[in-house]
Amino acid sequence: MWREGWAAAIVGSTIADWDVERRFRVTEVALAIMWCCASAYLSYFFADCMMSRWLLNYSPPAVVIRLLTINGLISYMTSWVLYLSGASSDPRLLLPAWISITTTLTFLYHATQNHATIKRETTASISVLSVASFITFVIAKKLWEWFCQALQMYAVRDIHGDPGVGGIGNGGSGGVEL
Repeated sequence: MWREGWAAAIVGSTIADWDVERRFRVTEVALAIMWCCASAYLSYFFADCMMSRWLLNYSPPAVVIRLLTINGLISYMTSWVLYLSGASSDPRLLLPAWISITTTLTFLYHATQNHATIKRETTASISVLSVASFITFVIAKKLWEWFCQALQMYAVRDIHGDPGVGGIGNGGSGGVEL
């Protein structure tokens, strides 16, 4: 069942087998999934706010049509942002794309909330954005520490002349000069 593909790379190996690049990729995709969930939650808030406004002025069938239309527009715009950012072909661009989508939905929610006659709890949308930002910051800090440790490890191996590193100052083809 887990023999090929992305799931095999995660499930089929231990943490000790993971290099820094794999940690970055998996963590970045996990953060993108978290931002995607935050976007879905904020999309619900936005549609709920609009529905509350529309129910005061329109009949229920008209509100259903408007809800289907707004959800279709949000889906279409989300797919275009993912396509135009290149995230549909390069997973490394998923995180910035979903952060921009979530931020845009937060601003849309607050822009429409100010004109609504029924006031909703606006701190929930800011809380979603704040929690996602905080988690991203903490994980990015941990990734930076992993990167610095890996860079120090390669530098120490280079100083001691370890030919297995193949990079920094020992005649290898790649690497970083310190």
